[in-house]
Amino acid sequence: MNIQDYCDPVALDKPANLHLSDKAVLCKNIYINTPDTPLKDLDRFDLAIIGVPEDRNATVTGSAEAPDLIRNELYQLFRVNPKLRTIDLGNLKCGNSVQDTYFALRDVILDLLERKITVVVLGGSQDLTYGIYLAYEKLNRKFSFATIDSRLDMGIIDDHVKPESYLIPILSRKKELLFSYSNLGHQTYFVDQGDVDFLRDNFHQCLRLGEVRSDIGKVEPILRDAGFVSLDINSVRQSDAPGCTHPSPNGFTGEEICQISRYAGLSPSLRCFGLFNYLPQADQRQQTAALAAQSIWYFMDGASHRKEEHPHSAPDIFKKFIVSHNDMDHDIIFYKSLETDRWWFEVPVIRQTKTRHVFISCSMDDYQKACNQEIPDRWLNAFQKLN
Repeated sequence: MNIQDYCDPVALDKPANLHLSDKAVLCKNIYINTPDTPLKDLDRFDLAIIGVPEDRNATVTGSAEAPDLIRNELYQLFRVNPKLRTIDLGNLKCGNSVQDTYFALRDVILDLLERKITVVVLGGSQDLTYGIYLAYEKLNRKFSFATIDSRLDMGIIDDHVKPESYLIPILSRKKELLFSYSNLGHQTYFVDQGDVDFLRDNFHQCLRLGEVRSDIGKVEPILRDAGFVSLDINSVRQSDAPGCTHPSPNGFTGEEICQISRYAGLSPSLRCFGLFNYLPQADQRQQTAALAAQSIWYFMDGASHRKEEHPHSAPDIFKKFIVSHNDMDHDIIFYKSLETDRWWFEVPVIRQTKTRHVFISCSMDDYQKACNQEIPDRWLNAFQKLN
C-alpha cells in the first residue's frame, strides 16, 4: 500500500520557539511529510506519528481539532535521542463514514507494524482505539493491550462503537487472539461494579487510581506485555488537564501520566501509543495540549532507550528463583534480569501430551507475595487463561 494516499501532509505554521536553537528543537530533528517533502523510504524509520482528526461518534465533539494543536506543542520540545529515527506522516484522511476511518487507520497501522515501526496516534476521540485493535487482529497472533482511563468504556452490549462504549465491540471479537486487557487508573465512582466483575471473570485486569498512585511501578509489567496502549486524557485531573471531554477534579497528575507514558515507551513489545479526547475549546492557554505533547515526548524518549531482553533468549543475564506453594502442585519460577532488575515468571501450559511454559512480565512485589504463600493475581489470571 502507499501510505501517502492515506495521509494529508503536515500544514503547520512554523511553531513559536523562544528557548531552543533550531538545531535542538524536535521539529528540526525528525522527518516531516509536507507538500515539499513527501514520504519516501519508510523502512528506515523507527517511529511514526500520525494524527487522526475524527470525532463524529463522540457525544462531546471537538477533539477532531486536536492533532495539529498537540503537534504544534510537541514540535517545540527538545529533540529526543537521535537514535530514534522519527517521521511525522501528517493526518489520516478521514473516510465518508466513521467506519471508513477505522478501516483506514487499521490499514496504515498494520502496514507500519509489518515494517516494525512504532506508531504514535494523535486523536481524535477514543473510539479510534477500535481501528488500532483491528490492525492487531489482522496480525493473527495473540496480543494484549491496555487503556489508561478514569472509566471503563463498556457501554451496553448493543451499543455502536463510541468513545464511551468501544470496549464491548472489541472484547466480543476474536477472543482467541486477545490474551489480556488491562485498564489503569479507573475511579470507582465512575465505574459499574458489574463491569469490573465482568473483566475479572474473563481474566482481564483493572487497577484503581489509588492502587496505581500508591505504587506507580505496578503498571510497568502490564505495559511491558501490552501490544498497544490507548490513553484517555480524561484520566488526568482537571487542574492539570482542563481541556478534555469529561473533566474531573481527581485523576493522575501531569507528572504521573508522563511517567506512565515513559514506561509504555520502554516496552519492546508495545508498538502503538494513542492519545485521545483532548478538547481544544475547553483548554486554557494550551495547557492540556502541552501535557499531551509532553506525554508523547516521554513515550518517544522511552522508546529510544528500549532494551530487548527475555529469559528464554539470554538466560545468562537472569537469576532464577523457585518458590514452592503449599496449596499448589506447581512451583512458581521467577526470573530477574541482572541488567535492568525487571522480573518475569513462568506459567505452565498443561496439555495431555506435554507441558510448555509461557513467560509473563511481573514485579518484585509478585515475587514477595509468592514467598509469603500468596498466589500473585497476574500468575493466577495467566494460568487460568492458558489452561
